[in-house]
Amino acid sequence: MEISAALAGSLTILSEALDGTDISLTLGQLAADAKLAVRSYLGMSATATLDGRRIDLVAMERDTPSDHVVASLLLPLTSTAPDGGMEFLISLVLYAGNPGAFIDLAADLAWLTGRELDEFVLDQHCAVPEVAEPSGLRAVSAINQAIGVLIAQGYPPERAHQELDARSERARVDRDVGAQRILDGLNEPRA
Repeated sequence: MEISAALAGSLTILSEALDGTDISLTLGQLAADAKLAVRSYLGMSATATLDGRRIDLVAMERDTPSDHVVASLLLPLTSTAPDGGMEFLISLVLYAGNPGAFIDLAADLAWLTGRELDEFVLDQHCAVPEVAEPSGLRAVSAINQAIGVLIAQGYPPERAHQELDARSERARVDRDVGAQRILDGLNEPRA
């Protein structure tokens, strides 16, 4: 699996948002395990929804044209941040080059997790998404950092969220832009 510089940067930001868990190691291990389980494995994509923002990541094997994908397995995942805070949703899609490549894996996952087999969607997501620069990750990171700044300035956590929203509304900007303004204010010289 090839992790481009842009993807590595995005994974770093996502790792920071998830309390420091190293997503790139987890992603690499998942790819290695998928290759062992499915010989024609070609890559994966993940769609995460964090704090209301959608983030898409794609990691394909080197030089794999998307038209070689003929099998897929959708794994819907849900989790709560380690501190009991925000819930995030992740849909992981594995791709392979042989038809029906994930049938046994889906059955094994259903048995291991106690979930219904139809929760693991086979061969319905073979189109590999085109992912532009993942600005959603940067937005989530800026929002989380700005909330941290507000908490450091004395706002209780719930109030920090409200303050960020109020400042963004007053400035008539999106929440992530308001967050970036708070962060930019840290670098301004004090009078």
